[in-house]
Amino acid sequence: MPVDRSHLIDPSRIEGVNAHETSFLYDEIFTRSSYLPDGMSLPSDAVVFDVGANIGVFALFAHAVCPDATVYAFEPLPPVFEKLRHNTSVYGVPAHLFPYALGDAEGEVDFTFYPGYTTMSATSSHAATEADREFIKRQVSDAAREDLGDAAELLDEMLEYRFREVPYVCRTRRLSDVIAEQGVTRIDLLKVDVQRAEADVLRGLDEAHWPLVRRIALEVHDEPGTPTEGRLALLSDELRRRGFEVPPPAGDGLVESGRHSVFATRPGSSAA
Repeated sequence: MPVDRSHLIDPSRIEGVNAHETSFLYDEIFTRSSYLPDGMSLPSDAVVFDVGANIGVFALFAHAVCPDATVYAFEPLPPVFEKLRHNTSVYGVPAHLFPYALGDAEGEVDFTFYPGYTTMSATSSHAATEADREFIKRQVSDAAREDLGDAAELLDEMLEYRFREVPYVCRTRRLSDVIAEQGVTRIDLLKVDVQRAEADVLRGLDEAHWPLVRRIALEVHDEPGTPTEGRLALLSDELRRRGFEVPPPAGDGLVESGRHSVFATRPGSSAA
């Protein structure tokens, strides 16, 4: 089981866009170590790329686990980026912050921002508002619905409001361009959680830079009947071809929704 590291950061000092999301992210990242599972460790001076940083909870986690870590955090949406900047500043995380997304080309893309569920925000070409709203709805257990009582019928209305769509145009860059610009010589952990754009991020990594990456924590969308169907096998095979060990996806309760947590490690990179 993952080590509980929830004592390392005071969650009351983390500033978020929505309290329910901040609580979820803290539990997911610190308590359940969702991006650093049992068996995957980091060197004390780790170089960490946090792609899809949101408000910076994983950046805080990386700093707490490895105080000498160098963190590169990417968050394209302005309201969320400001929280990322604030939280890394409050905790003294010497992170390099980038107010743009990573993708397979340099340019600008349309984003769909959900003010009530910022973690579900996505490039408009990958956004699936109804599907993501239903995904959140399914997370509300039958017991919780009973606790809601008469208010349960208001759940749809609440989610409709939280998933209201706000358009943004954000810059995108290629991962390899950032690596070259920043003079990065290794990436001990590449964490990617970008709402169906994970394949785009990996396509932005040139052949010359793949050997620099030692570990990958990747959320992969493989949703039946959508353009992502079959992606899990394709990306897993690609990572194995590039020399990574890729165990079966973690059974984290998200599989039925088409979301899979994939962890890839180069042989010899597991020890701290």
